[in-house]
This record gives sequence, C-alpha cells and structure tokens, in this order.
Amino acid sequence: MMSLERDDAVVLRLSEFSEASQIVTLLGRGHGLLRLIAKGVRRGTRTRFAAGLDLLELGEASFALPRGDAQLGTLADWVQRDSFAGLRRELLRLQAGLYAVELVTALTEEHDPHPELFDALVDTLRRLAGKGPAAPLVPRFQAALLHAVGYHPLLDECASCHRPPRIRGPLYFSAGAGGVLCRDCEMHYVEKRRLPDGLLTTRPDAGDPFAWFELLDYHAAHIAGRRMSSASGLGGLLRRAAAAPPAGGG
Repeated sequence: MMSLERDDAVVLRLSEFSEASQIVTLLGRGHGLLRLIAKGVRRGTRTRFAAGLDLLELGEASFALPRGDAQLGTLADWVQRDSFAGLRRELLRLQAGLYAVELVTALTEEHDPHPELFDALVDTLRRLAGKGPAAPLVPRFQAALLHAVGYHPLLDECASCHRPPRIRGPLYFSAGAGGVLCRDCEMHYVEKRRLPDGLLTTRPDAGDPFAWFELLDYHAAHIAGRRMSSASGLGGLLRRAAAAPPAGGG
C-alpha cells in the first residue's frame, strides 16, 4: 500500500503521458517542486479527477513520492481550492500567470521546499485574478522568487567593487557578475546591459513595470540558461500597457 503525502500545491505544468494520464508538475508548499503521474486524469471519471486538472490552479494534493529508481511520483487525489478564474479575463493577467509558473519551474529544484515562494506565487495569482493593476505584479513576483531561491541581484552596491553606485550617469548590469556595475568596473565586463536612467531610484514593486521586468527577466534567463518561452509575449503586453493612456484620459 502506498504511503501518501498531502500538501497544498499550485499546478505549474501539464504534459501528456498516455491516452488517459498526464505528468503534472506542482509547486507544493511543504514539498517544493513535484513531478507526478496523474493516472486516469484525462478520462475524467467520477471516482478520480472528475473535474480534471488545469494550469494555474490551487488545490490540495495527495501523492506518493517516487521510490527506488522511479523518476516520478503518483498523484492519488486532487481537490481544487481556487481556479483564479479572473486570470482568464485579460490577456496580460493570463500571460503574467503563465510566466510566473514557468519561472518557478525553471529556477527551483525538485523536493526543495520554499514556503515563502509558494505563498508569493499564490498571492500573485490571487492579485492577478483580482481587479487591481496587473503590470506591477510581474516584477514584484520576479524579485520575490529570486530572493527566495538565493539569486536576487545586488542593486544597492557594485557587484564587482561593492561600492555604492553613483545614481547619476550611465549604469550597467551584469547577470554574470550578479548585479549592478559602477562606471569604474563596467568596462571590465563584456556581458552587461545598460540600465534605464533612474531605475535604481525605484523598486521592482513601485517602479516602471516594463523596465524592471526586462532587467529581472534578463537575470533569470542567465541563471536558467535560457529565456522563458512566455517572456517575449509578456514583455510586449507590458510595453503596450506602459504606453497606454491612463483610464479616463483624453
């Protein structure tokens, strides 16, 4: 008889496994990244996974961890708690949610729990499903994830000489160096990008959402070894949102 674990989890990814089953990637609050076989999920039987599974939903999972040489555990039961239905009403909100879960999948390891990251992801999905502005939530979550997994870039001092950077004048950022570079150090780095003027006088959750997204996505892509597939589409939506006139404006 299988020994079952239980955890609150968010569905990050669904992949076909067979005619009736899927491989489900979850982020569990107490178990971290989980890859499980959901047998019978695509049949939608009354006794198992009757409602199916969908991306970007929160639920309670019962599962068996992999044993021996097995690469995958087994999902025994899934009870949906929140579908974050409001995400689907606007393309920017949906794309932001898809980017968030792709980022989590790329930058976390299996069975390495980060409860604070789980809480940040659920909070972000709930806010995206709500009525407040969506764009600022993207860099806010990027920063929270990078902090949780230990890769948050240095922004208040030069990553090379560790002196506070002078805000006036051009500043550069190097993902390889791990943060911002002052004018004395940037010449020694080939891999770098210039920061928008004044960006470091703001924060990811209270600055230009598009500029912060571009910077933190650049850093995340360097860590992951690839850019997220959803990043380009999301970047375009954030750029258009930044250029749109305020609601009610002439």
